[in-house]
Amino acid sequence: MPRGDQLTRQWRLVQLLAGRTGRTLAQLQAELAVTKRTVQRDLADLQSAGFPVISEPRNGTIFWHFIEGFRAEAALSMTLAEMMALYFSRGLLKPLQGTGLYDALESAMHKIGSALPAHGHNLLNALAEGIHVSSFGTKDFTRSTAVLQILMKGVLHHYTVEISHTVPGYDEPVLRKVDPYKLWFVNDGLYLVGQDHRSHEIRVFAVQRISNATAMNHRFEIPESFNFDEFTNSAFQLVWGEPQHVVIRFHADQAPYLKERTWHSSQKIIEQEDGSIILEMDIADLDEVKRWLLGFGASAEVVAPPMLRTMIVNDMVSALEMYNHSGK
Repeated sequence: MPRGDQLTRQWRLVQLLAGRTGRTLAQLQAELAVTKRTVQRDLADLQSAGFPVISEPRNGTIFWHFIEGFRAEAALSMTLAEMMALYFSRGLLKPLQGTGLYDALESAMHKIGSALPAHGHNLLNALAEGIHVSSFGTKDFTRSTAVLQILMKGVLHHYTVEISHTVPGYDEPVLRKVDPYKLWFVNDGLYLVGQDHRSHEIRVFAVQRISNATAMNHRFEIPESFNFDEFTNSAFQLVWGEPQHVVIRFHADQAPYLKERTWHSSQKIIEQEDGSIILEMDIADLDEVKRWLLGFGASAEVVAPPMLRTMIVNDMVSALEMYNHSGK
């Protein structure tokens, strides 16, 4: 039996034994959907781990429960699935390590662990050993702690912020006043989404490019017409705008990988007789799609639009010329 299934079952058993009336073996067997022998083995495991499990005869029937006064749960009761979700969250947010956001999550995890009885820590240790989340190409946000505190204040309390933002290709940062609507964590990057006072448009600013932020003495209201999900619906990753219909043919060797994921909310996958697939999407920014497709090499062919096809060809020709030149 997988270790995760056993942990989930034993954690459920701990919760059942914490009830005031206790449970009979037959009741435990039915509620856990296992054999009587499995229940007996799990009870023995809990006793070996130090849980004060006792049996008590009542009217000729044996009831199992914890010794009176023992608390098997934290003040905030959590299921094993909820704990697992928190551990996954910690892994997913690891790129933010060193910032106030990640420190707050670590603090919350520590409080949850402290509230559990000492005998329950082995479950948390098993979770830590059984769950791992990795990221590729993570960004360094350790220098953004002070900036993040101001941005969070602006987002939560609707304060306009003034940010010093550096654009790639420019040496000097630019001061901008922004009404911060959201902090957006996507692709292991953290971005500020808000109304830019200079352009009077909603813009996205990479947090690691904000060197300084100040909360202004000015409050704002998010327009009722603003819907973040709808607003970003045309974006392939970060850039949104007027959508364009994109059609790509992927060779059969890539078809299983492509079908396993949702690449965009508008996607439509059409399977072909030769095992290849046609992927159709309505995407705003063709540059984002181009960079993604170049990773598939000759296994992906742009059918439409012609502009995207030309962009791919030009990049491949430039790369070929570069390698031919450098190889001489």
